[in-house]
Amino acid sequence: MKAIVTGGNRGIGLEITRRLAAGGFQVHVLSRSGMADPAEAGVTDWTVDLADDERVLGIAREIGPVDVLINNAGMMNTKTAVDYDIPEILQILQVNLISAVRLSVHVAETMAANGGGRIVSVGSIAGQIGHPDIWYGISKAGLMNAMRSLARSHGVRGVIANAVAPGPVETDMMAAIPVARKDRLKAATIAGRFATAGEVADTVCWLATQAPAYINGEVIDMNNGSNYR
Repeated sequence: MKAIVTGGNRGIGLEITRRLAAGGFQVHVLSRSGMADPAEAGVTDWTVDLADDERVLGIAREIGPVDVLINNAGMMNTKTAVDYDIPEILQILQVNLISAVRLSVHVAETMAANGGGRIVSVGSIAGQIGHPDIWYGISKAGLMNAMRSLARSHGVRGVIANAVAPGPVETDMMAAIPVARKDRLKAATIAGRFATAGEVADTVCWLATQAPAYINGEVIDMNNGSNYR
């Protein structure tokens, strides 16, 4: 079994990488900064700027057919709508949305030609609620919608495409958020805490390996009651 995990070198992505490798997958990690331990068992490390979608697609072709694709790589800014300039807008959309969707379409086509496979994208509550970082929210909403589109277009040929929409997660990305805002976000949850990277990874890996095939084109919310729908 073979998997691609974008941004699989740290945080949620690293937890996903380790779980898939422990489950017998040969995991290909695509990330900008590379693995801290490139010799980690069952893992092949590819260093690439995820904004460079042509290079990402080239690597995917080198890897060949895979059973699982995890779109985990992403970036977030501590900016409001009026703070963004055009290059910053294009960068966040390129990394979080365009590159991920182009990779997903390529992989979905390959999976369909080989009997099927599973794609899971790490979305965000930000794509559902109207996030202060407007372009981050837009990029995540688009990515989650793309999974539904792929489920409709490729599901009949065995491709299962889903997304997970976590609330805030205890990762390095949270360091940029002011303490007062973090306290408000925690207070909105039932447990009074953020999700752990491991909890999100468990959910992603379940969708990628064990979830019923009937779960297709879904967005699994993981916000501990802070955004009931």
